[in-house]
Amino acid sequence: MKFNSGLPCVLLAAFFAAGCLNPMMFKKGAYAVDDWETWTGWNDAYGSHEVAPDGVYYRLTERQDDTRDMSSDGYSPGLILSRELLGPAWTVDLEADFKIPPGQVKRFSYGIWVGGDSVRPSIGSASAIIKVMAQRQNGPRPEDDALMVFYLPGGKALQVPVKARTLRFSRSGTVFSVAYALKRGKFTTVLSVDAPAAADAPSQKFFLGGFAGGPTSGAYAKLTSLKINGREILR
Repeated sequence: MKFNSGLPCVLLAAFFAAGCLNPMMFKKGAYAVDDWETWTGWNDAYGSHEVAPDGVYYRLTERQDDTRDMSSDGYSPGLILSRELLGPAWTVDLEADFKIPPGQVKRFSYGIWVGGDSVRPSIGSASAIIKVMAQRQNGPRPEDDALMVFYLPGGKALQVPVKARTLRFSRSGTVFSVAYALKRGKFTTVLSVDAPAAADAPSQKFFLGGFAGGPTSGAYAKLTSLKINGREILR
């Protein structure tokens, strides 16, 4: 499904300039594939995904930026996939394969977004109370090939082995944590944060987005397993 306002381009430009935003981009579940909420990129042109028998693929587009909700400086908001989470206690286990060739910086951002309902769950969203997340990236330098976990606002990035088989995001009341496993079932906790304001948040989601500073060179993330409270939801 694609949004077609029926308005001439000149009127659309004035519409955006006045502070009104593309409703398709910011609508909860703009369209859904296999229960994913899909928050379209700018003009439905930045980032793409495919639900395949071997997992969910997410592909980057040049100059998409997962920290923006408006186009600026040559970058535009990209596709975000999300799944709603319920209750004050849960565990999300993710297994994913990443193809991120070196070159200009490219990354995939994923994790937990807590905040307002019917709101685009972007990293830069002002309605978010807390984001507990990971970024798998690569760039021009060898040290750019990294997996980091952190929380926003205010968290310090912590490095995790890029060969981590599983990342686990957990919530217990208002405490959120991230752990990793090099082998299935043997987890090491690397991050824990108490966010009291999360108790009153109307929405919490697992989300996936991305950034590409230049040509993507075929970069993609493939989610091979996503378990919520031990239940596989990808197959």
